[in-house]
Amino acid sequence: MYAFPWLLRLLLLQEGDQRRLWRWLVAVLQESISLPLEIPPDEEAENIIWSSHKTLATVVPGKEGHPATIMVTNPQYEGRVSLLDPSYSLHISNLSWEDSGLYQAQVNLRSSQISIMQQYNLRVYHPDYASEKPSTDLCLLTKGLLVFLLLVILAIGIWVIRVQKRCRMPRMKKLRRNRMKLRRKAKPGSSPA
Repeated sequence: MYAFPWLLRLLLLQEGDQRRLWRWLVAVLQESISLPLEIPPDEEAENIIWSSHKTLATVVPGKEGHPATIMVTNPQYEGRVSLLDPSYSLHISNLSWEDSGLYQAQVNLRSSQISIMQQYNLRVYHPDYASEKPSTDLCLLTKGLLVFLLLVILAIGIWVIRVQKRCRMPRMKKLRRNRMKLRRKAKPGSSPA
């Protein structure tokens, strides 16, 4: 019951005049991906600043039926970045390993002092290793850890049994000696020579 407000706060952090949203995205090497941008329907964007490590592009929405303009400021994305109208979502083509990482869209709104921050964590993977390799490696790792754990438990069990036997041995020897002494005392006519 108390977890719900904290979960909601994590999903939609409110820091002063910014609202933050997080998304996790997965894409295939040398393919394309769109980073979806959500602007409230009753709001109008002044500009959108896309960044990854440093500013990637700035988008200025067009006025009354004119298309938006995008100014790519990072040469790494030159010729590979475009916009999906009318949502202003960022489309990146010909993905490389270097494209993996954190992305951020800062939407500055016209009607208020609020800016909406949407953040993305993009992972680029190779299609040949995507489906089988991680699950097989994880399975082998899990099996190896289970075998190791069983061997450790077996070794500890054997050690405990040996320690218990060693503790009982001297006691058993004492009991045998005492029995023999009692037998000797019980037989008055017999001599041990």
